[in-house]
Amino acid sequence: MKFELNDYRKELTDEEIIEDIKRVAQELEHDYISISTYRKCGQYSQTAIQGHFGTWKNALSIAGLRNERTKSELKRIKNEDYYADLQRIAKQLNKDTVLYEEYRQYGKYAAEHVFSRFKTWDKALLAAGLQPTGLARSRIDEQTLFDELERIWTKLGRQPTSTDITKGNISKYSLDTYKRRFGGWRNALKAFVEYINLDSSEEIDEEELKENKINDKENISKTVNVEKPLQKKEHRTSRNINARMRFKILKRDNFKCCACGASPAKDPSVDLHVDHIIPWAKGGETVVDNLQTLCSKCNLGKGDME
Repeated sequence: MKFELNDYRKELTDEEIIEDIKRVAQELEHDYISISTYRKCGQYSQTAIQGHFGTWKNALSIAGLRNERTKSELKRIKNEDYYADLQRIAKQLNKDTVLYEEYRQYGKYAAEHVFSRFKTWDKALLAAGLQPTGLARSRIDEQTLFDELERIWTKLGRQPTSTDITKGNISKYSLDTYKRRFGGWRNALKAFVEYINLDSSEEIDEEELKENKINDKENISKTVNVEKPLQKKEHRTSRNINARMRFKILKRDNFKCCACGASPAKDPSVDLHVDHIIPWAKGGETVVDNLQTLCSKCNLGKGDME
């Protein structure tokens, strides 16, 4: 059982984005506009621009605009200006810290310049009287990000987009965290797919199980007259449903409860489980055909009926 990424579809042309950047610059009568200014006045997301041009500087250059602030412009921004803006966003979000990606979305200045001024993001936060994010790059391993992608994918009921991460306030980690770890958002999704599709020793062949069951019956019939009691048949799979198999079943069932149709995408309070159709205790194996998605309520109800 295998799943794949959705086809990548390029919805915008380079020309459409460049024309909109020129429009904003002309309306503001500036030969340089920051990404934060464009986010407020432009039509397209920063993610779309990065997808087409790699960086904001490249987009500005192609648009025929100045692609950097002058040193004098940067020097005119005081540390206190950065502090005040960080505090403003923290208050707006009702938090005691501000993620790098949150600042890129809501900040008055370029997050890159804040980072450059203070050398690390946490230093800027501490100087502003806020709490550090605690999301240092070295502390976040691939498995942690894979677990987070699985949670987001399940909650949305579909493949997440970079816009979901930047504007949906759904991820514990910023888009830059995924990009730094995997070299890009699309690469992060590809790595997750490869991780999910890794072979698992617990995913045994269904036909092999059927053949073994037939052989078991034949062996029982041959030994039925033996005075020794028959021993309980041993399982050929573990009761545990590993993370990879769990996600495959959730995806197969469209992230919906097979009993009532409940889905986290429609009701965030819904908690989905993957459960054995024939209970493991009654001989059911941990294989794709014997697993189903149930919400916590239906799963609890099923347990009461058994």
